[in-house]
Amino acid sequence: MHVIKSWFWPGVITTALLTALAGWFLAGPVDQQLTDTVNAALESQNAWASAEVDGRDLILKGIAPSEEALAEALKIARETFGVRVVENAATLLPLAEPFSFVVTKSDDGILLSGNVPYGDARAKILAAAETAMPGIEILDEMAVARGEPQGFFDLANFALMQAAQLTNGEVEVSGETYSISGTAANAADYESINAALRLALPGNGKPGEIKLEAPASASSN
Repeated sequence: MHVIKSWFWPGVITTALLTALAGWFLAGPVDQQLTDTVNAALESQNAWASAEVDGRDLILKGIAPSEEALAEALKIARETFGVRVVENAATLLPLAEPFSFVVTKSDDGILLSGNVPYGDARAKILAAAETAMPGIEILDEMAVARGEPQGFFDLANFALMQAAQLTNGEVEVSGETYSISGTAANAADYESINAALRLALPGNGKPGEIKLEAPASASSN
């Protein structure tokens, strides 16, 4: 019986050590494989999100553009085979209430401020500004946020086109409210801006404060 004990305990200890070493060496590859699998699944529609895995526990990170996007990313993470627990360390983009977009035109150029939606919205607005006012320096101070109203891009494009008809001034979209102030570049632009404001505004826009001045040459006629 004594012989059996002297053989048994060293064998148990050796087996335990080998098992621990195997787990230690295999943990890294398993972690990396799960991380790669989840990140590949997220990349197609949730590029904002990233995952870190420790063992089989996953941490979701990033700044989600919407509550729906966050819920979708969490669903993908939780349904990935091999993941045991998902910790949500992701946050949401700040909500702008009201969501605003401001075009300020001066002798120094064009200043775009206020908010811009997540994604390629910034590039689209900058391209529209360059098209509406070619050759004019454009300064971008827009902050990414949630909460843009339906039809935001239509109303923002309208604001850029009307700003192009000013020598100086400001056009603001605040939620769905559209305001404009400044001096028209010439008599034709003055009439064009006013005529457009008498029609239904694009993007569900509602008229706000209108302080448009005719150019000095027009008012003297």
